[in-house]
Amino acid sequence: MKNDFEQEAPGKQMRIVFGRNLKRLREKAKFSQIELAMKSGVTHNFINDIEHAKRGVSLDTIEKLSLALNVSPHTFFIKEERELEKELSPYPEHIDSLIRAVEDFRSHYE
Repeated sequence: MKNDFEQEAPGKQMRIVFGRNLKRLREKAKFSQIELAMKSGVTHNFINDIEHAKRGVSLDTIEKLSLALNVSPHTFFIKEERELEKELSPYPEHIDSLIRAVEDFRSHYE
């Protein structure tokens, strides 16, 4: 079974990654879409469309968003580590969770 990333039409995959990262970074910065819009000069409707992969972005917009969020522009294009782990793992998700928990426990006590 394909995940939602693989089911999208070619050309939309990068917009999905970008939108997910924008939302994650915006929430990490504790900005609403309106606050990010005011800080970046990009409308909140456009930010919503980007986060939902409805629209692509220009280099100028990437620069505005990265400056507003104080992140490097390439950050928007990196898949989240846990998402990559899921795609690459040979184990079912519940076993992956158990393995991560054991690794976290071990690293905490080393």
